Amino acid sequence: MSRKVFVALAGLALALVLVFVWLRAGVRSATVREDSTTASTPVRTPMSGGPRASRQDVATASVEQPMREADGALRVEVATARGPHAGAEVTLYLRGPAVAGSRLPSWRVAGQGPTDAAGVIVLPARPGPYLVTARAEGLALARAEVTRPHGQTLTPVRLLLEPGVSLSGLTVERAGGAVVPLVELTLTPHTGFEDALPAFLQTGASVPEEARHEANSDARGVFQFQGLARGEYQLDARAPGHAPRRIARVHVPSTDWRVELEGSAFIEGFVTREDGRPAPGARVSAWSEDGAVEVEAGESGGFSLDVPPGSFQVTARHEDATGSAGGAVVVGPGMTVKDVRIRLGIAASLVGVVRRKDSGEAIVGATVGVRPHADRADLLQARSGSEGRFEVGGLAPGTYDVQVRAPGFQSLTRTGLGLLAGQRFEMLLELAAPGRVEGMVVDGAEAPLAGVSVVVQLKWRPLADALPTVTDAQGRFVLEDVPEGTVYVAARRPGSEDLVRQPVRVDAGKTATARLKLLGEGVLEGTVRMTGGRLPSGPVTVTAQRVGAAASESVDVPAKPDGTWSMRVSAGRYQVVAWLSALRFQNGEQQQVVELEAGGRRHVDLEVGEPKKPLQVTVLEPNGAPSVRATVMATEAGRTDIQAEEMTDASGQVVLSLDGLGSESVRVWSTNGGRQGEVARVPSSQKALTLPLQPGARLRGTVRSAGGREVRGFNLTVTAARGEDDFLSSQERQFSGDAFTVEDVFPTRITATATLPDGRAGAVDVTLASGSESTMDVVVDAGGGVSGRLVDARTGEPLAGAFVDADGIRSPTTGADGRFELKDLAPGAHRLTAWSRGRELVDRQVTLASGKTQALGDWRLGLQRVESGRLGLSFAMTGKDVIVSAILEGAQVAGLQVGDVVRSIDGAVVLDTGEARRRELGTPGSPAVLSLHRAGQPLSLTFMRAR
Repeated sequence: MSRKVFVALAGLALALVLVFVWLRAGVRSATVREDSTTASTPVRTPMSGGPRASRQDVATASVEQPMREADGALRVEVATARGPHAGAEVTLYLRGPAVAGSRLPSWRVAGQGPTDAAGVIVLPARPGPYLVTARAEGLALARAEVTRPHGQTLTPVRLLLEPGVSLSGLTVERAGGAVVPLVELTLTPHTGFEDALPAFLQTGASVPEEARHEANSDARGVFQFQGLARGEYQLDARAPGHAPRRIARVHVPSTDWRVELEGSAFIEGFVTREDGRPAPGARVSAWSEDGAVEVEAGESGGFSLDVPPGSFQVTARHEDATGSAGGAVVVGPGMTVKDVRIRLGIAASLVGVVRRKDSGEAIVGATVGVRPHADRADLLQARSGSEGRFEVGGLAPGTYDVQVRAPGFQSLTRTGLGLLAGQRFEMLLELAAPGRVEGMVVDGAEAPLAGVSVVVQLKWRPLADALPTVTDAQGRFVLEDVPEGTVYVAARRPGSEDLVRQPVRVDAGKTATARLKLLGEGVLEGTVRMTGGRLPSGPVTVTAQRVGAAASESVDVPAKPDGTWSMRVSAGRYQVVAWLSALRFQNGEQQQVVELEAGGRRHVDLEVGEPKKPLQVTVLEPNGAPSVRATVMATEAGRTDIQAEEMTDASGQVVLSLDGLGSESVRVWSTNGGRQGEVARVPSSQKALTLPLQPGARLRGTVRSAGGREVRGFNLTVTAARGEDDFLSSQERQFSGDAFTVEDVFPTRITATATLPDGRAGAVDVTLASGSESTMDVVVDAGGGVSGRLVDARTGEPLAGAFVDADGIRSPTTGADGRFELKDLAPGAHRLTAWSRGRELVDRQVTLASGKTQALGDWRLGLQRVESGRLGLSFAMTGKDVIVSAILEGAQVAGLQVGDVVRSIDGAVVLDTGEARRRELGTPGSPAVLSLHRAGQPLSLTFMRAR
């Protein structure tokens, strides 16, 4: 896996760096003005390693708006191996948005009843996502996930009841292996809803409480679940004195599972009033993305929090005062972080107005959700009242995100709102009317296709709350409530795993059109085995990617416990690979390249295995605690592109596969927020590495106008200077008033750019030291701008899907005309960078005058350059054969194909991918002779290495 540009916090890489920020101190109350809000929902989430175990007396509530037959229905058929099953109890659950304080969806019972003599029940159901379950005496709970689309009256679902199976194992201490008795365990089945999301958006398995299973380990640490349906589950474990443990994927049936638990951790300190006196009775909270732990401070203001290992924001509240420890507190298993000091001050608040973007009319009843920055769970929810006003108070200093929703409007998200102590942050939230997309789906002969599912998506992920529609008899469809901007309209045949996507520009309140063509499909199927022929040791994902297509267009399916898998995809040439799901990017060396014809079937046997050259990296925070969810990257020594990447687990550890690196030594580095660490050279034969992180820096300052006008709010972009490594890290914040504080900034040379709503802008460069605090004064003046067009260097054709970056401020993605524009840039010198997939990264230096826009004309981008001395190839393994797995678009290797088997390079036999990379590298401009096999026939090709 190799990427040229990594943009932190910008969503371009699937592996995002989650930056923890200051959170609110007390969340049990919100300041609510009687004339501005109708309600405020306080949040208190208990710290937990997983969902609460189900109980006999727990029942999911019913939907608030009953289902109507006029809205359509689900036809549920329940059967056993012997045929239809009468009298099975069927329950229909509607999946709803997450409630305040949770990142998991809500569930409501939408319908219930027994099947008839034919094993069928029809339940009214309006369009939406549902979980359907069926219960019968002596059989395991059957379940299915289904989305009722628009445009379809009756949606069929079939459930198969089977005898139950079991899961058994042992609960032990991670260190030493001693038995841990009486552990509470919860099993939650995986559904297709969360599995459809990219890994960085998944929040864990979620089903209604009645569909979960619970058990306790006995005095010997032994546990057993019985009566389970076959499939994949999430296993959560909790025990006093131990940190919650989650195993994301467990195959059922299974035996001898070993659940290893870590010891709890502690955060201790003192809370004082503004005058320095102790604050007894203050409520102290430690927040992480999994929830919160709260205690009451003692008579001396002291507190002790029992927390799981991880990174926390520690806040306190006493009466109307709040405070924060400032920065993240990181603690490891069995550790105690002492002397955490919290000084209380005046609480901050978020206030503002929600109104229509087009007319300025107030919107009453909009839901305003306040959440920690970069998290997906609201801490508070309030509703806009008369004149659209809202107010949320009682907030500690920190950084927050706000999401606003109202029926009939697009949702709006404002991120990175920096609140200082006692500050009243004024906001204007303008919601736009959604657009719509109408169009047609046809086949290769241009004939309309009926019954095809069509949905709208964003580029890298599904669109929240987007429901599919189904084409009518004329192949036509209509998608309602589509957000403004560039979206992807995707069509899929019934029973197919493949999507055909088309980008569409949608304007608020208007209708866009799309026409999608679905070509013939076939079936890829086969088996997955571990190296040596045994069944996989854990859950496996199979990925098929069309040769030459973007990774975002690949198709993933889970393999069954017996190692078999199947997927329906469009005809074409595919690279097919299997992954041990726990090691997502660690088994890319084994793959098959196959051609699939329309209407055909291809059997593909795949192999997975543990890395042959594993490097276990332990990442430590500056205080010695394990660094949880740190990004760890590796490449060949002396290089800067990412060739291996993973994220650390709860113990701060990760295993990197160095199998495909063709160097005797590697460079390994890690980041977590603004903390970073690096080892320039590690022998590729080394098995373990401890990588300590250096502290980030803190940035404080003020913004003032060159003309002396008052500054009442601004956007701040803090960008780490990009050197030869082409990596770009950027943080964006919004502040009220004229002051700012930014925590956990990369300790390097940075550019801080302030932009005011009226277009004034200014920038300051400063070099930050690890663990330091720097203060700056940013002076803003009338901003400048740049405009131009990105074109192909060879043909002069405009480039769509590209962008231009100016010191961390990025232009919108270019459209079909290739044009770009950046406004409100600070006067002075800027480094502009243009980039597009498969293209070289090109820089320009410009100097902007105050209030002037500089026209750059056509900016030519060539294909990505091949590294000097190389051919621009990537390699993989098919069994024991080395194959060409990718060809750089700019490579001069005409006649070579992905999937060609490489026997030798320059007469030297290659046995693995690392050897192939070493042989490929040679003197710049020298010839490279490749001895190949294609379709069983020998082939010899000669190419020139890049100069």
